[in-house]
Amino acid sequence: MSSYDRRYNPNNGGSPSAWTGTAHAQAIQARKAEEAAANAPSKEELQTRIVAVQKIVQRDWDRGFLESLSYQLAKGRTLSPKQVETLAKIEHRNSPEVQKQHAQWTSQWNDEKKKIIKICASYYKTAGYFTDLAENVLNNEVFIPSQKQYKAMCENKYAKKVLSSALSEPVFPVGSLVSFRSTAPYSARNASPVQQAVVLRVNAAPISSAAKGAKVYEVLPVGSPTSHIVQERHLKKMRGTKKK
Repeated sequence: MSSYDRRYNPNNGGSPSAWTGTAHAQAIQARKAEEAAANAPSKEELQTRIVAVQKIVQRDWDRGFLESLSYQLAKGRTLSPKQVETLAKIEHRNSPEVQKQHAQWTSQWNDEKKKIIKICASYYKTAGYFTDLAENVLNNEVFIPSQKQYKAMCENKYAKKVLSSALSEPVFPVGSLVSFRSTAPYSARNASPVQQAVVLRVNAAPISSAAKGAKVYEVLPVGSPTSHIVQERHLKKMRGTKKK
């Protein structure tokens, strides 16, 4: 915003002031629009850029979008600023530099990263975020996310808590005798008359919470024929009996 705009438009980006409706203001806006149009790439230049990037584009969505732009230009229509901006993004992610970075990332993809992103994808599928990416990770064995996608899903503060719970050593190994905390699910806590259980399985289900102690156990309450799924934070070690 120019000093003139700041001086005579007290709203500074809020509701239009009375000044914005004057002939002078309209003239300034018209001049800005003309300048933008003059600096915009020509249809011929845009078509040349589209043809060039179509030769190297990788994604199906990008390919379809470029075909749509090319058809629009062939019909004599202009592209919107948003369409031109998206074209520039497609050009960038298909540039030699970015493709080289992607190739390096793909070559570094290994079982450890795959394990980590599957843990995070399972969590986010339940949480309702990164849903499309989570579906790809969980249902497509050959899918390799971009480095940007991996960092977004696996290196945020919630993912780090989930990974800490999932990858930590279990507090209660298989075969441990545990008791239920008062926060344990009612169905599990009351399935045993003594509120005790035996650990049958560790990491029995995907982590569904970013809370501390969210590792999931399958336990069999004492006196019950049915096992239950309980988070680590809802269990505690059995206290030894006191000697008389």
